[in-house]
Amino acid sequence: MGKLKHLTIALTLILLWACNNEKPVNYTLFSGNISNTKGGELKVSSLNGFSKIINVKDTGTFSDTLFIEENEVYNIRYGNLRFTAYLTQGTNINIDANEKENIKSLKFSGDYADLNNYFAYKESKNVDFMMDREGSYNVDESTFETKVLNFQKDLEEHLNSIKNLPEEIKTKELRAINYGRLAKKSQYERMYGYLAKNRDFKASEAFKKELNEISFDNAEDYMYSSDYQRMVSQNIQNKAYEYYQKDSLPYQEASAKALSEITNQTIKNAELYKNISMRLPMSKDKDKDLQDFVNASTNQKHIEKIKELYESLKVLDKGQPSPKFENYENYAGGTTSLDDLKGKYVYIDVWATWCGPCKYEIPFLKKVEEQYHDKNIHFVSISADKQKDKDKWRKMIEEKEMGGIQLITDNDFNTSFISDYKIMGIPQFILIDPQGNIVQANAPRPSDEKLIELFNELGI
Repeated sequence: MGKLKHLTIALTLILLWACNNEKPVNYTLFSGNISNTKGGELKVSSLNGFSKIINVKDTGTFSDTLFIEENEVYNIRYGNLRFTAYLTQGTNINIDANEKENIKSLKFSGDYADLNNYFAYKESKNVDFMMDREGSYNVDESTFETKVLNFQKDLEEHLNSIKNLPEEIKTKELRAINYGRLAKKSQYERMYGYLAKNRDFKASEAFKKELNEISFDNAEDYMYSSDYQRMVSQNIQNKAYEYYQKDSLPYQEASAKALSEITNQTIKNAELYKNISMRLPMSKDKDKDLQDFVNASTNQKHIEKIKELYESLKVLDKGQPSPKFENYENYAGGTTSLDDLKGKYVYIDVWATWCGPCKYEIPFLKKVEEQYHDKNIHFVSISADKQKDKDKWRKMIEEKEMGGIQLITDNDFNTSFISDYKIMGIPQFILIDPQGNIVQANAPRPSDEKLIELFNELGI
């Protein structure tokens, strides 16, 4: 009997030891089905530096394990479907959506479904507000104040109806809802002036009072609320523009000065990270920009991510084989691939009909095309417009009498040529040599005199 007792105690100790040494669950199971899609990449990210690409099959299904270090609200993007979701370790999250119907079709199931469906509802309401610009912004101050206050109350009611809502999330989200109202107010002066065709319009001091009192150094709210993030970013951009105008600094230096003045290190790190993520793929001096970032940031995750980006960009260095596009629809008829254009230099303009800076470059591009007509170079414009907007694309080519080879991608921004070139914004101009190798992945714009200097150096 004594031996049996000792054996029982030993087995109990072993089980306790095994339980105490079991690795904690540090992942989220994330799966779903997206209908009316050709498949593609779904990106999950956060400002803390987490980033994961999930492959969505052509059937629309996906399933992956996300090893997250922090329980928080993550940003999720699939094509034009953008939303947020509360992800925690040890949970199972599932979505169902229709890519063509966008955010209105999004439904969550699994853990925290009620909270995540609230986030989808909130995003859908925000989209509706922005889409109805006339009804939302082309009204007097008092009417606008009432609209955004009712908007806030509606979201608060939906949030308060959620059962078993984590108190920490509830507290943060109530503040985030208020920031959403303030963010809309911050856009009112500009939007009303534009819609009412009164560019000199200024909102009253009473209207702007609470906007002027916003503190831009709350790290907790910055990491949680996208509206607060945008207002912080806009405040930094305003400062940079002020330095650019008043101090006559080059814009990149003005931006660096504004970033250096951020007092909260968490916010400073996040803004530096966003800034370098956008700028590095287009940088003319990647080594310097990387080193400046490393010297300014104290976030090791961000530094590691940017160093990875820096290494990945080496495939776009001069002399590397260019990423290819295949069978893009040609305005003149049929399809065109990059390989069809070998034997001459290829100057590519990645643009879209909705892009203001892109349209600004068109007259300059036409002038350069005329100057180099019948020379050893092809001029190719690749539109990133959606397939459903092809009529707009054709109409603009006709109205602006655009020359060169006019193409449209097979899947707007979600095409391998754009992702392989790490294009984060348009217009972007690319120069490829007659053998199909990169001369410059971010070539000078047609409006820049340096373009002609480059063509002359190459003997085009």
